[in-house]
Amino acid sequence: MTVATARGTAIAKQDRAIADNVAKIEEAKRRPSALALMASRLNISEGMLTNTLKKTVFKECRSDEEFAALIVVANEYGLNPLTKEIYAFPAKGGGVVPMVGIDGWVKIMNSHPQFDGIEFNDLPDVNGKLYAIEAVIYRKDRSRPIRVVEYLEECKRNTEPWNKSPARLLRHRSLIQAARYAFGFSGIYADDEADVIGEVRLVSDAPVAPMRSAKALPAHDPETGEIDEDVARQADRAAYREIDEKADTKSPRQSSNDATGDGPSGQESDGQEASDQSQAGEAVTLASALDEIKRAELVADVNSRVSALQPLLSDADAEELRSAAMDRIAELKAK
Repeated sequence: MTVATARGTAIAKQDRAIADNVAKIEEAKRRPSALALMASRLNISEGMLTNTLKKTVFKECRSDEEFAALIVVANEYGLNPLTKEIYAFPAKGGGVVPMVGIDGWVKIMNSHPQFDGIEFNDLPDVNGKLYAIEAVIYRKDRSRPIRVVEYLEECKRNTEPWNKSPARLLRHRSLIQAARYAFGFSGIYADDEADVIGEVRLVSDAPVAPMRSAKALPAHDPETGEIDEDVARQADRAAYREIDEKADTKSPRQSSNDATGDGPSGQESDGQEASDQSQAGEAVTLASALDEIKRAELVADVNSRVSALQPLLSDADAEELRSAAMDRIAELKAK
């Protein structure tokens, strides 16, 4: 090959590369923007959509970047801001975060291709009063469901909705938390989580697609949402060690119980979850865990001990522990 031929070949190759880049740029120009996609999806003009959102649900946005980020998040999850499935909420220190109403959470859960149903189990205490709700989500690609229990005492807020309909709102909270664990939804927040907004990342700083990096979730596959059980178990152990370190700080109710030497009706306080051996840092075996369940005298004690002990066991032992817990709860209710 002569020098002239080689030079001609190189120039032709460079021209093709330039042409390809120009074609990509032109294609990007023709590609609709996030705002255009939403306008088309909602069957409204871009100008009308922008004016409506900035005057209503996105009025907290103080910059075009925040507005655009919320549009992208809404598109990512297929939410309609005009029906308040998603709206802007001001974050402490500036910026906004995407807040999603219960209708929005139900929508994104139902639209997930692996969603295969949800069940709710109300958990009453020995007096028949609701104290927790378990949400159970089934996935088509898993043999075992995802179970999440939310406790009324931990979730309830001193607001009119919570005071009026505590069971309904607790069911909403259990659904939302279960959906997060089951599908890896992140970067969006629930209506009644305003008290933690100051601790979250601003929407303009968060990754957009897919938004699956919430630190509250265990490590999981970003495509399937499958949780890495080993990492999750390690995280649970760390969390429970932190709880144990704070166990010496008693609540007022526990202190009043200690003054008489016992809890309600002469039984252990429901805050006393772990056995002496687990508090001492000894290894937890299935036998010792089952003994803890047998010794529980309140339904609340059973559930709290299961929550504390099952992350420390193998999957098979944890399953047997949950079965024993259900039997013990049935015994307590029969008394």
